[in-house]
Amino acid sequence: MQHPRGAESEERGFTPEQAADLELRSVAEILSVAVERDVLESDSRLKVGGVCRDFALLAVSRFRECGTPARLRVGFADYLVQDHWEDHWLCEWHDGERWKRLDVEFAAIGGVSFDPLDVPRERFLTASEAWFRVKDEPEIASRFGVSSLGLGGGWFVVGSLLREIAALRKLELKPWDYWGLSKDLSPVSTELSHQARTMLDHLASRLETATVDGEDEPEAIADWPLPEQVVSFPHGQPMAVRLRNS
Repeated sequence: MQHPRGAESEERGFTPEQAADLELRSVAEILSVAVERDVLESDSRLKVGGVCRDFALLAVSRFRECGTPARLRVGFADYLVQDHWEDHWLCEWHDGERWKRLDVEFAAIGGVSFDPLDVPRERFLTASEAWFRVKDEPEIASRFGVSSLGLGGGWFVVGSLLREIAALRKLELKPWDYWGLSKDLSPVSTELSHQARTMLDHLASRLETATVDGEDEPEAIADWPLPEQVVSFPHGQPMAVRLRNS
């Protein structure tokens, strides 16, 4: 797999085929393309295109295949871009005693000062932690998002909150999928009603308990409705996507 903004892409480029790969949603789809291209034997330009969500999802799938509980966590890392909490997705896996967070990309390439198999909690904030951080310090909201695209702010954190609740319930969305409250927000339309903020506080509190719940789907969010359709921006323009597993 190759990231569109990774070192390989800077050296070799990111092909139109790889850009189209960003719309692949399931592990089965990703592996099907990888087999079709024979990526283990072919030129690395033919690697499947994917972002951190896809790298993490493959790791989650592998852990589950081995019988190890694993899930996606949606949040923000401080080790990707200086002075910025960059949108990032990790694989969280249970070692029999506690949940650990794996950054599979840095486990492969190195370059960080910590163990990427157990990312320190202070280096990666989950979406719920980011929501409360921004609530307490609204002046830092712009530091949360995707710096290379100039996207960031409280509205972005709201989208991450909803994507994380879906991921913890094993509906692994794409980073550019929006639903519920988040689909009505944008960089130029970020105002939330008091009722909406109260609801998001409640949701974020529920998500925080997910880090200490058991190995299965967290009961704290099991009753939260999941979307049947999302508004997605795979290439910058909105498109409605009906979800197969809804």
